[in-house]
Amino acid sequence: MSPEMFGESTIRQKTGATLTRQPPEFDTLGNLAYFRQTEVDGMWSWLVKQWHDIEGHAKWALLGIIWLGITTYGPKLLHMIPSVPSWLPTLIFVCLSALVFVWLAKTRSPVPAQPAPTSDLPPTQQPTSTFPTISSLTGQPPQITFDPKQFFRTSYFSPVTAEVEHNIQLIARKAEPNNLEAFYARFIGVGLVAAMHDAVWSVIFKSQLLMLTEMNRRRVLPLRDAHQFYTKAVAACPKVYPAYTFDQWLNYLKSQQMLVHHPTDMLEISHKGKDFLKYLAHWGRDASMKVC
Repeated sequence: MSPEMFGESTIRQKTGATLTRQPPEFDTLGNLAYFRQTEVDGMWSWLVKQWHDIEGHAKWALLGIIWLGITTYGPKLLHMIPSVPSWLPTLIFVCLSALVFVWLAKTRSPVPAQPAPTSDLPPTQQPTSTFPTISSLTGQPPQITFDPKQFFRTSYFSPVTAEVEHNIQLIARKAEPNNLEAFYARFIGVGLVAAMHDAVWSVIFKSQLLMLTEMNRRRVLPLRDAHQFYTKAVAACPKVYPAYTFDQWLNYLKSQQMLVHHPTDMLEISHKGKDFLKYLAHWGRDASMKVC
């Protein structure tokens, strides 16, 4: 995960890891002047915002008061004209009011449509993985033993985990606003597999990796041929392997589900073992980077 997800750049700034201490006179007079200027700027911005909020409403309120005065005193003035029917002033002002409302409705500028929120991150292109699952390849139902209640009950929580949770929610809403579940599933799937493969890569011996590569080339490998890789490693690294038996050497790969040990003493590389080798090739890693 990137430092930005953990908020490490913000933490470095807050802790002052990359900031230099200013002279004492700046800490007193300089900061005081800065905060006073900030207060003035903030008050002015607030007044301008309030004026823009009431500007339009005040204009319509003033027009309403003027129109109320016209409709109230206009008919009275018309009634003072001799030989004017009593109903004529009322009819005139009703028609005039209708014309004014129609004119206002046509001349009022339409409210601009709210622009759709844009994302800094481009939406991902494939909503689901295009690769077949291992369970579909083997023709078996998924073997799920994960207990989320037990996992969260014993998990470690801290401000760092809270920061990651918050940031990944922001990333998900930007990357997949219409399908958050697909983003979370893909993110966990890719991240979890990468974490597992990186954990194996950090401790695997060169001899084990060479044996896996040969097994992948031949698909199956007799146990005696696998033992030859161990024997060569013992000769090359005598200070490491005497305390690390062949059974321990082989059982580590079995415990990581990299291979299958058949009753006939034939070793077969597993789907996870093949995926591990592909993962290393993807990141440009090979046995030459390891020792022993």
